[in-house]
Amino acid sequence: MSPRGLRETPDDCMYLCPFKTACLRCAMAGTQGVPVHEEIIERSEQAGMIGFFERWSRKKQLAKK
Repeated sequence: MSPRGLRETPDDCMYLCPFKTACLRCAMAGTQGVPVHEEIIERSEQAGMIGFFERWSRKKQLAKK
Protein backbone atom coordinates (compact mmCIF):
# COMPACT_ATOMS: atom_id res chain seq x y z
CA MET A 1 0.00 0.00 0.00
CA SER A 2 1.24 3.45 -0.82
CA PRO A 3 1.09 6.41 1.57
CA ARG A 4 -2.00 7.56 -0.37
CA GLY A 5 -3.78 4.31 0.51
CA LEU A 6 -3.52 2.76 -2.96
CA ARG A 7 -1.93 -0.52 -3.93
CA GLU A 8 1.21 -0.15 -6.00
CA THR A 9 3.49 -2.64 -7.71
CA PRO A 10 6.97 -2.68 -6.13
CA ASP A 11 9.65 -1.08 -8.32
CA ASP A 12 11.63 -4.32 -8.51
CA CYS A 13 8.62 -6.08 -10.01
CA MET A 14 7.57 -3.20 -12.23
CA TYR A 15 10.86 -2.59 -13.99
CA LEU A 16 13.03 -5.68 -13.54
CA CYS A 17 10.72 -8.70 -13.68
CA PRO A 18 9.68 -10.04 -17.08
CA PHE A 19 6.89 -12.09 -15.44
CA LYS A 20 5.13 -9.23 -13.62
CA THR A 21 1.91 -9.32 -15.63
CA ALA A 22 1.46 -13.08 -15.35
CA CYS A 23 2.40 -12.96 -11.66
CA LEU A 24 -0.10 -10.19 -10.85
CA ARG A 25 -2.87 -11.89 -12.82
CA CYS A 26 -2.24 -15.15 -10.97
CA ALA A 27 -2.30 -13.36 -7.60
CA MET A 28 -5.55 -11.54 -8.42
CA ALA A 29 -7.25 -14.71 -9.68
CA GLY A 30 -6.66 -16.58 -6.42
CA THR A 31 -8.27 -16.18 -3.03
CA GLN A 32 -5.76 -13.48 -2.10
CA GLY A 33 -7.23 -11.28 -4.83
CA VAL A 34 -10.75 -11.27 -3.33
CA PRO A 35 -10.04 -8.51 -0.76
CA VAL A 36 -8.48 -6.39 -3.51
CA HIS A 37 -11.56 -6.83 -5.70
CA GLU A 38 -13.75 -5.90 -2.73
CA GLU A 39 -11.74 -2.71 -2.22
CA ILE A 40 -12.21 -1.83 -5.89
CA ILE A 41 -15.96 -2.35 -5.60
CA GLU A 42 -16.16 -0.19 -2.47
CA ARG A 43 -14.17 2.61 -4.09
CA SER A 44 -16.37 2.46 -7.19
CA GLU A 45 -19.51 2.85 -5.10
CA GLN A 46 -18.04 5.74 -3.11
CA ALA A 47 -17.08 7.47 -6.36
CA GLY A 48 -20.63 7.06 -7.65
CA MET A 49 -19.64 4.78 -10.51
CA ILE A 50 -21.85 1.88 -9.39
CA GLY A 51 -25.04 1.71 -7.38
CA PHE A 52 -26.13 -0.37 -4.41
CA PHE A 53 -27.53 -3.29 -6.40
CA GLU A 54 -24.49 -3.61 -8.66
CA ARG A 55 -22.22 -3.50 -5.60
CA TRP A 56 -24.33 -6.16 -3.90
CA SER A 57 -24.26 -8.34 -7.02
CA ARG A 58 -20.49 -8.08 -7.47
CA LYS A 59 -19.81 -8.79 -3.80
CA LYS A 60 -22.09 -11.81 -3.95
CA GLN A 61 -20.15 -13.13 -6.96
CA LEU A 62 -16.90 -12.66 -5.04
CA ALA A 63 -18.29 -14.48 -2.03
CA LYS A 64 -18.95 -17.51 -4.24
CA LYS A 65 -15.25 -17.71 -5.03
